[in-house]
Amino acid sequence: MIEGDSVRLGESWHHGAVVLSWDDVLRGASDIHDGHNVVLHEFAHQLDQEGGEAHGSPILPRRSMYIAWARVLGTEYVHLQQDAAHGRRTVLDKYGATNPAEFFAVATECFFEKAVQLKRKHPELYEELKIYYQQDPAELPRC
Repeated sequence: MIEGDSVRLGESWHHGAVVLSWDDVLRGASDIHDGHNVVLHEFAHQLDQEGGEAHGSPILPRRSMYIAWARVLGTEYVHLQQDAAHGRRTVLDKYGATNPAEFFAVATECFFEKAVQLKRKHPELYEELKIYYQQDPAELPRC
């Protein structure tokens, strides 16, 4: 229990609840290509927590998939940390450099909202997310 005021866009609780700021839900929906969407972000945390604690690795369909997932997402996470530390621009929000769970949530936002850029700049990451989500948003007609 934490007492006091705290400003948050959303929260994903381990026991299944998702709490969202309605203003931020509307803001995220107003530009579907900016890479910021609190709904996608918090539900990515829900997926990540299905097997226990959030650590950036949701339950994958096959055990063999974890090797590639860990290699690709681990490498991309380290690169984002380096980019953030050196102030370099990146298609991924630098908040993803906070920890692996936030990286997965930020990568999910980017996958759905900046698919073409993510696929071009981070093709292996895009491919892992495409396999996981069983979707290819870079190939969808753009609005």
